[in-house]
Amino acid sequence: MDGKEMQHVGTYRYLHEVKEENQIPFEEQSWGKERKEKNLVWYAAYGSNMLEERFLHYIHGGSFRGKGRNQKPCGDTSSPRAKRAYVFDHDMYYAKESGAWEYGGVSFLDVTRPGKAYGVAYLITEEQLEHLWREENGGHIPRPGISWYDHKAELGTLDGYPVMTVTNRRILEKNEPGERYKNVLMEGLRENHKNLSDEEIRAYVASRNR
Repeated sequence: MDGKEMQHVGTYRYLHEVKEENQIPFEEQSWGKERKEKNLVWYAAYGSNMLEERFLHYIHGGSFRGKGRNQKPCGDTSSPRAKRAYVFDHDMYYAKESGAWEYGGVSFLDVTRPGKAYGVAYLITEEQLEHLWREENGGHIPRPGISWYDHKAELGTLDGYPVMTVTNRRILEKNEPGERYKNVLMEGLRENHKNLSDEEIRAYVASRNR
């Protein structure tokens, strides 16, 4: 700037008098955040990843409660920047046969038509989303028509960041889930959708393939 050194202008929370301890750090100011975190996306989960304990195995690695595949940790193991309850404009249903879940069905999202499903949105990096997408497909690059979760779908935006999820591009033959899988879904719903009663949660989980 004409040979002059650029300086940051301090922003303060104002109540009565301006005090040093009330200064908002530059990285927490809206323009600072935008500059620093442009690579963030919301990952919208509608199945077992609604439970944060389960989801974090895709970031930190390891197996969920000692069962199923041992997930590879992401190169970026930072925690989600935010998490919030989310409602999809599409239906969730159960399909395939998962050895990790008592050979029952697991969750998929039907993005071909309107509906309603409960979920959770995690604000994570694009790198973390790409890693999760591979891990959801057995650690392999998703292959159209072959991989279970071969479709990465954008569902809109939230707070200026894109909302993404993964599912199958086709509508699969339905298959009911096992009790362990249903219990984890209910745990995730109780953790995040405090407005739902236990009766409503049980009814929701039981009705997806009807």
